[in-house]
Amino acid sequence: MYLKNFFILISILSLGSTIQAQLRPAIQQTLESLETLRIRNRPKEVLNILEKSIEKKENTADELAYLYAHQSLVYGNIDSLLLSKKSLDNSQRFAQEAKTEEAKAIAFRAEAALNRQLGLSDEVAKSALKGLQLLEKSDKDLPNKYALNYLLYGVYSRWGDDGKMNHYIRKCEQYALQDSNYNALVNVNNGLSSMFQARYEKQQQQALLDSSFSYLQKSFDLHQQYPSDISANSFVITCINLANFYFEFSKDPLPERRKQAFHYLGFAEKELKTNHADADYWVNVFGIKSGFAVQENNLSLAERYLLQCISQIKQDGNNFYRSEYTVFKQLSDIANKKNDLRAALHYQTTAEQLLKNTFDQQQIFNAQKLEVQYESEKKNQQLKLLSQQSEFRKKQNYLYGGIALALLAGLCFMFRSYHFKLRYSIERERKLQQENEETEKRAAIQLQLDQEEQARLRAEQELLELKRKQLEKEALVNSLMIEHKNETLQQIKKQLSADDATPIKKLLKEEMLLSADFEDITKRIQQLHPDFFSQLSAKAIKKLTPLDLKYCAYLHLQMNTTQIAQVLHVEQHSVRMFKYRLKQKFGLDKDVDLEEFLRR
Repeated sequence: MYLKNFFILISILSLGSTIQAQLRPAIQQTLESLETLRIRNRPKEVLNILEKSIEKKENTADELAYLYAHQSLVYGNIDSLLLSKKSLDNSQRFAQEAKTEEAKAIAFRAEAALNRQLGLSDEVAKSALKGLQLLEKSDKDLPNKYALNYLLYGVYSRWGDDGKMNHYIRKCEQYALQDSNYNALVNVNNGLSSMFQARYEKQQQQALLDSSFSYLQKSFDLHQQYPSDISANSFVITCINLANFYFEFSKDPLPERRKQAFHYLGFAEKELKTNHADADYWVNVFGIKSGFAVQENNLSLAERYLLQCISQIKQDGNNFYRSEYTVFKQLSDIANKKNDLRAALHYQTTAEQLLKNTFDQQQIFNAQKLEVQYESEKKNQQLKLLSQQSEFRKKQNYLYGGIALALLAGLCFMFRSYHFKLRYSIERERKLQQENEETEKRAAIQLQLDQEEQARLRAEQELLELKRKQLEKEALVNSLMIEHKNETLQQIKKQLSADDATPIKKLLKEEMLLSADFEDITKRIQQLHPDFFSQLSAKAIKKLTPLDLKYCAYLHLQMNTTQIAQVLHVEQHSVRMFKYRLKQKFGLDKDVDLEEFLRR
């Protein structure tokens, strides 16, 4: 009964850490020195070093989170729960400001350890799991991972969950091996031994008992190899558990069992006498010795062992009322077996007084627990209130943010709408302008086409007019020719009536020459002066007769008087008189040359 209780206690005391992340070398060196002192079971010196280290102004939030967490662990191990809670609060405060996840995790470890002291197993599990979650992706703080897993192992050990126990103790083994932490390995082996012993008590399989002994032997061998790296408390418990194995479970003869048990108890006594281990382990040492004496039916020796135990405990100076009560209770039982009623009454009275002292001590401890729990609950309520206020502010901020976003969205929509309308208006104006320009272009083109069409029509009209005038000219010329031909025919007719051919031949010859010249000159007049005859009519002050136009044409053709007389078959004097009459019809002076006038 004593062994299991003390085994759990030593496991918790062994949660040291020597490798930290994001810490200055000076702080790491301080923590390593603390581990050495912890192994030597010197908690007061550990607290002194921690107080001096905490006072340094150059400490960072991460370093203070570590230092206060270790301070809380040490206070908890010596049952100073209020001081442990105060240090924990400081560690958590600096952990919130810390930059690393490791610094936050060490605060959860200290919280889990304090909750274990308060007997709050559920809270231990919650805090330890939070710490492990922070360290999930980190390999910088293996000792802290080990400690958190060991706390969980202790919780599930009390709950009797064999599967979880095995899971977390194996995790502890993994991290202890990676960190080469032999003291942690001793605790792991002791934990595995306890687990297999619990299984054996349920299943009564010898293989389980052998496994339990094997792990105890591994712990003992580790101390033999690395004595300076393993705490005295861990080694004492290993030796006590080995001795208890021979006392309770070994099937060897009693002398051999006693020999082996006393062999391991000798190592424990050596450590206890040097004050490297806690004095209350004397109860286990002499309890086993007294047990062997009872089995040998040597009640007097059993009584002496227990009295020797009381003497050793008294020398320590601390109060171990519960342990002393157990020893005096056994002394009372032995005295009754010896029929020493007076001694039995004395031992029983002392045991009852010690039980009362134990009750008073427990009351004081419970008062501390209640005060710590009250402070914790008060803090949790404050944190809950702050969390609710923060949540309310967050929701309020979300609301304001939503309103701001809605307003911004509305402004954006209005801007986009205005921009769209403006762009649509500009686009519509541009299209209207393009349509107007195109309309103007089409109108200009249409106007140009109309003008061109009008010009074409005017040109056609002018052409038609020219053709008409040309036809008039041709008609005039042809009429002149016809008239001349008719006159020629009349002359031929007269000559024929006179029966003389010679004049006819001469007349035909002259006519052919004149006809050729007249046709050529007529073409020249039409080409050079298409408006000749119309202009003549316009210039005349008296109406011109066809004969007048004929004379004008001949004169314009630069025919001399003789040629005109021949063509017209008149006398030259008649031609000159006709010229004179033409000058009068045109209103020309006597000195104006008619031919020059007609040429102009």
